[in-house]
Amino acid sequence: MKLVIVGGGLYGLSVARAAIARGHAVTVIEQGRVPDPLASSVDRHRLIRYPYGELDGYAAMIGDAFTAWDGVWRDLGRRHYVETGTLAHHFAPGDWADLSAASLDRLGIGYERLSPAELDRRFPMLSAEAAIDALWLPSGGALLADRIVGGLGDLVRARGELIEGVAVTDLDPARAAALLADGRRIEGDRLVVAAGVWTPRLIPDLAATLRPVRQVVTYAKVPEKWRAAWAAGPMLLELQPDESFYAVPPVDGYGLKVGDHRMAGGPDDPEARRGASAEEARTIWQAARRRLRDFDDYRILEAKTCLYTVTEGERFAIRPVERALVLSCCSGHGFKFGPLVGERVAAHLDGDGDIASLQRWAAGGML
Repeated sequence: MKLVIVGGGLYGLSVARAAIARGHAVTVIEQGRVPDPLASSVDRHRLIRYPYGELDGYAAMIGDAFTAWDGVWRDLGRRHYVETGTLAHHFAPGDWADLSAASLDRLGIGYERLSPAELDRRFPMLSAEAAIDALWLPSGGALLADRIVGGLGDLVRARGELIEGVAVTDLDPARAAALLADGRRIEGDRLVVAAGVWTPRLIPDLAATLRPVRQVVTYAKVPEKWRAAWAAGPMLLELQPDESFYAVPPVDGYGLKVGDHRMAGGPDDPEARRGASAEEARTIWQAARRRLRDFDDYRILEAKTCLYTVTEGERFAIRPVERALVLSCCSGHGFKFGPLVGERVAAHLDGDGDIASLQRWAAGGML
């Protein structure tokens, strides 16, 4: 089978990797360069963790996701992952951490509950202010996103075909073909569209269900006093309706990352507002004020934007369109599942399982 893939981010490259392993000829088309700093897949890191609120289906997928990542590390010859552990503060009955604990209990996934006193002892750079307790899992960590996408791009260059720097201007799903801005027509047996926020442009019928949004993330320099503590620090999930943020420790030479998934706004044109203002950065950073001891001693180094598509309920969507398969496995939490989804999609294209089962699984409905 010849497979044409539109989009050279994590999902397009992950499908390509899995299809190549199955012996298929693959052509990936990317309008930028791989890794493209403007793509949804690319930033310094993305998180993988078991706690998932009440979304049991996605929590249940994490074990398989880790296995899929192990396959990527074997193929790349390098592990672009730093385990940090996962910490989620619990503030009230029924909050996100409480829902996560109930989900983990249902799935038989172990965790500890740490008291405020234990939190202060184990994580001295963090304040336990207002927390009843916190969930702690030693698993979970930072996937080094730009290095991963770059490595998968090299793999596809070596074992398939990667067309870079040329935009796709139109699709012909009935013939599994893509028309390029330079006039070329690339045709295969099947077409996979993994174009992120550009997908609604290529398939306008999906514009009503795939909403582009823009999110700002910040990176900060850690005070010298807390550098050693943060070197062994956890990812921090504080997902509340009023004061929500997540933090990634300064792994692998990067700064402390703080973002707020609630602050994602849109819809946005994919080429518009790619810079982040100082005011946006301060707003994001202030969300962590009560949690970081010596907050005013941290210094913002950088603010970046990320664009991704969001579906209703933030669940992943896979849509068949004639001989094409459209992937929107994003909604701001999709990176961790890229290789796993790539393997499932490649298996489906080889005739393993019907589309309804694949769609249900991708939407977090356990099989």
